[in-house]
Amino acid sequence: MIQVEDPTDQAMVAKIHEAGQEHLFDDWDQLDSATRHSLLEDLHRIDLGFIQQLIRDHLDASASEAPIAAPTPPDWIPLSDPRHSAARQRGLEALQRGEVAVMMVAGGVGTRLGHPGPKGSFPILPISGGTLFQIFAESLLRLQKKVGRPIHWIIMTSPTNHSETVQYFKQHDYHGLTPSEVTIVPQEQLPVLDARRQKILRSGPGQVMFSPDGHGGSIRLLQKKSAELRQRGIQHIYTHQVDNPLARMADPELVGLHIEQDSRFTSKAVAKTDPDEKVGVFCNVGDHLRVIEYSELGKEDRHLTDADGSLSFRAGNIATHVIELDFIAPESTTGPLQLPFHVARKAVRHWHGGDWHESTSPNSVRFETFIFDVLPMANRGLIVEADREQEFAPVKNGEGSDSPATSRAALQRIWASWLMQCGIPLELDASLHPLRPIEISPLVASDAAELKQALEKIEIPTEGPILLR
Repeated sequence: MIQVEDPTDQAMVAKIHEAGQEHLFDDWDQLDSATRHSLLEDLHRIDLGFIQQLIRDHLDASASEAPIAAPTPPDWIPLSDPRHSAARQRGLEALQRGEVAVMMVAGGVGTRLGHPGPKGSFPILPISGGTLFQIFAESLLRLQKKVGRPIHWIIMTSPTNHSETVQYFKQHDYHGLTPSEVTIVPQEQLPVLDARRQKILRSGPGQVMFSPDGHGGSIRLLQKKSAELRQRGIQHIYTHQVDNPLARMADPELVGLHIEQDSRFTSKAVAKTDPDEKVGVFCNVGDHLRVIEYSELGKEDRHLTDADGSLSFRAGNIATHVIELDFIAPESTTGPLQLPFHVARKAVRHWHGGDWHESTSPNSVRFETFIFDVLPMANRGLIVEADREQEFAPVKNGEGSDSPATSRAALQRIWASWLMQCGIPLELDASLHPLRPIEISPLVASDAAELKQALEKIEIPTEGPILLR
C-alpha cells in the first residue's frame, strides 16, 4: 500500500484497496508530486459504494435491462390545437413573475464539425459567423426585454469543455446578459470500468478515466441547485440542447401549456415521416409516458400508420422540455427522484500494466442516465407538437444530414419567409432557399410580426446579403 501523510488520504487509499481497485496506484513511484496530488483528488471524488452498487445492478451475470412492455402511441397536443396560442399569455405571465429558468445542455465539443472547442462556440450564422451560444444568448436577451425582468440561464457543460465555455462567455461579455444571471456548471462524471474485470480504467499514468453521466445529469444538477433556484422564485425549468439553433428559448406557449395542463414534465415533439429516422419516440407503456429509441421499436410498430397514412409512432423527441422543480426535487423527506442508470459499452484506449492497450471491440462500460427517464415517474406528462421546419435543425455531423449546411439552410428559409410576409420580394430556389444570403439577429426579431415593426426603422438593401442586427 502506498504511503501518504494526510489522514483523509490514508483512509481513501485503504478504501481503494478494500474495493479491489489498488491498480490505480501502479505507477505511483513514477509520478511527480503534482500528478500524485491530482490522482488523490480524483479518487476522493469517487463514491466506491455507489460504483459497487452499479456493478451489482448492471454488470453481474444476472443483471439486465428491463424489457419494454408493448408500447402504444401517445396522445399529444397537435399543431392545429387552439390551445397553443391561448397558452402563450399564461407562459409570458409566468416569465414575468420570474418562475421560469432556462437550462441549456452544452457538454459537447465540435470534433465531428472540425471545430476546436465547445460545440456552442461553433460559428453557425451564415454572414456574421456568429455562434450557437450567441444565438441563444441574444434570444434570451430579447425575451428578457419583452417580459421586463431577467431570466436565469443555467448552462450545463462537461469537464471537457467547461473552462473553455466560461472563457468564451467572459471574452464575449456574455453577449449582453447579466453575468450573475448566467450559471455555468459542469455535469458530474463517473469512472469508466473494464468490461471484463470490472476494474476502473485509467486514461494514462496516474489518471482515472472518467465519463459524463449522460444528459440525465441535468436532473441531478437541478436537484443539487433546487434550494438556490427556489430562493430565486423559480418553479419550472425549460431545457434544450445547444446543437439546435432553432430551439426557442423559454417558449411562452410551451411554458403556458405546461402550467395550464398541470404537467410535471412537458416535451416538444416533431412528427416523424421516416420510420427509420434516428430520434427517440414518445409512447405510452402501461399508464405512463416514456421515450424509447427508434431501434427499440419493432419493425411493425415503426411502420405502423394511422388512417390518414401518418406514422402512428411519430412523436419524435427533440430534447426540449419543461420540468416542474417540485416534481424532481420535492421539499419533503422522500428526497429527489432517482434516475435509473443505463450501460454503454465502447472500445477505448487505456493504460494498464505500464503500457497502452487498444481494442476494436467494446472493452469498457460507462454508466449514464437519460433526462426523459423521469417521464414514467410523473403522474402527469404532456407532449406538444412542434413544427419541424421552424424548430428543429440540429448540428450534429460535419456534412450530410443534421449538418451546418442543413441547419443554415433551415435558418435561411425561416428568415426569407419572415421578409416575404413583410412584403420584401425575394427570389427563391426550388427548395425555397433564398438566392440572397440572409441573417436576422434575435435582437432584431423573433418572428415575422416583430420583424415588421423593426423594418419601420430599417432599410433593406436592394441587392447582396441581408444582415439585420
